[in-house]
Amino acid sequence: MTTLYLDTNIVIYAIEDSKNLFGNDISPSSSKLLFDVVSCKYYIIVSDWLLEELSGLRKLEQASMLFKMLKPKTKRVSYSEEDLVRAKQQNPDNFRDELHAILAIKSGADYIVTRNINDFKHLKNKIRIVKPEDLF
Repeated sequence: MTTLYLDTNIVIYAIEDSKNLFGNDISPSSSKLLFDVVSCKYYIIVSDWLLEELSGLRKLEQASMLFKMLKPKTKRVSYSEEDLVRAKQQNPDNFRDELHAILAIKSGADYIVTRNINDFKHLKNKIRIVKPEDLF
């Protein structure tokens, strides 16, 4: 079964009503993707880094409920201090996304799912980078 590593923005957009710069609603595609996970279409990888980034979320309770529903279809991956140092060395300006990439590759994900394709384009030879709607 296909395994997805979710960038933090996918979870946020699934929980909160979000629009892109053009005013288009981008929440439905993230929500549909997570529904597909619950429906056994995909497995997801949940990293400690993702959970740390979500810790300041306004709708933290909704995120917790979401992860309880997704739990049977999740694989957990932790990051080490070495992973964090490597991310900061490889991409000092955007080490947060770099750490997501390191963890996605480390955990054997088939795809990184994000709305920020450009933040990951340097990895296109190592892992597929897609938006949620690209999987439908």
